[in-house]
Amino acid sequence: MTINELLDKLFSASAAFQTSTGVSIDSGTVLLVVGLLHLVLALVLYPILSGKALNAFSAIGRQFIQASAPRVARNAVQYIKEHSEAGNPDLALKAVEGFVNSTRFMVIHVGEKKGEMLDQLVARENPETVLELGAYFGYSAVRMSRLLKKREGKVYSLELNPACADVSRELIQFCHLEKRAEVFTGAAAEGIEQFRDRTGRDAVDFVFIDHWKDAYLSDLKRLEASGLMHKGTVVVADNMLRPGVPDYLEYVSKSPRYITTLHPFVLGKTSWLKRWLFNKDAMAVSIYQGAKDE
Repeated sequence: MTINELLDKLFSASAAFQTSTGVSIDSGTVLLVVGLLHLVLALVLYPILSGKALNAFSAIGRQFIQASAPRVARNAVQYIKEHSEAGNPDLALKAVEGFVNSTRFMVIHVGEKKGEMLDQLVARENPETVLELGAYFGYSAVRMSRLLKKREGKVYSLELNPACADVSRELIQFCHLEKRAEVFTGAAAEGIEQFRDRTGRDAVDFVFIDHWKDAYLSDLKRLEASGLMHKGTVVVADNMLRPGVPDYLEYVSKSPRYITTLHPFVLGKTSWLKRWLFNKDAMAVSIYQGAKDE
């Protein structure tokens, strides 16, 4: 049985339970319970698993996220449409925070506080070409694209999950930012390789990394090898503390190719669970200095 099939059975069971008892169990609660069970197992098993067993368990976690993310994304965008107005990206971003505070779903997006820093960086750098690795439901693509000032300024987001890519496009269209943001479906490695052919652009000025944590470093190195980054390209990476990306952080901190600053955040009031899991985090802001032979 796949994770998707398991979730479908759980949703069906919760609907049947509601019909027979009158007690409502929404999809957010179902996803939260399943996620917590995996988290507890991870805390217990990660220290004792190794090799293939650890890889298999990690793969299950990834499958759960892949299966649950589109459901969360669809609910988020539906809420945004109901609590904001078309063509108003600032109001849409405020609605996202309303959704986060009112739902049982675990919404793993950059969030308001870190988003404000992303705003500052985009405004300061005034990039023409922005590359985002991981779109989720389009929150950060909207956040960045609404601030682009150059005539040809555009955000290109690479999203592995086709359903999340579709939802991201829906949010971008709702905000009337289609000319400023575009979402490509597929793995980041493929998107980086095909970037020039797909976009007609030879370089990226600003990179935002917020996808699979075990792919941060490998995809950064792909960007280096591709020649898309130039001296002065800004690379912003989320989740340096929660869940943490130690290999990436060590690389950008020690490599002569980057000047890196770590920006810690305390994310503020939320539920006790979200506060315990995600309240403290950090973003790494790295300025690319070019390869040694540049």
